[in-house]
Amino acid sequence: KFLMRLIRDAGGKKVFLILDNLRVHHSKLVQAWLEEEENKKAIELFFLPSYSPELNPDEYLNGDLKARMSAGEPVRSDGQLQ
Repeated sequence: KFLMRLIRDAGGKKVFLILDNLRVHHSKLVQAWLEEEENKKAIELFFLPSYSPELNPDEYLNGDLKARMSAGEPVRSDGQLQ
C-alpha cells in the first residue's frame, strides 16, 4: 500500500527509493509486486549496504532525538520544541 501511494503521489514521475536492508524490504510480497511491469516502470529501489548508518541521514536525526529526549528537562513550549 505504501509503495502504491508513493507512486500515485509522484504524479507520473518515476520514483527512486533508497532503503536500508530491513528484512521486510526484501520480502517475497515486495519482490513480487516489483516484478509487475507497470510497477517496474514507476519505481526503482536502491538498497544501502548492510551496515551503513553514516549513509542514512535518519540515523543522525534519531541519534540526536534520543540524546535530547533522555537529557533531562522536558519541552514545555513550541519555541523549545523547535
